[in-house]
Amino acid sequence: MSNNALWRLNSDTLAAYVEDPEVIRKIRRSYPDFVETAQYHRDGVLIGRQYNVPSNRKRSARNLLDVDVAR
Repeated sequence: MSNNALWRLNSDTLAAYVEDPEVIRKIRRSYPDFVETAQYHRDGVLIGRQYNVPSNRKRSARNLLDVDVAR
């Protein structure tokens, strides 16, 4: 099972951590306003990516990652 997370950085931006390769492909293909800010590697293998997400795309991000915003 992949580990995805969503949390608020400030009033305008959310951060999304994604490990699911299918979700990463969907973001790359259909969400140009999700800006990649970090890549996470373990033993030289990519395990996850972090994105900045505009607050007005919160609903899209919640549905895509299948998680709620962490408080």
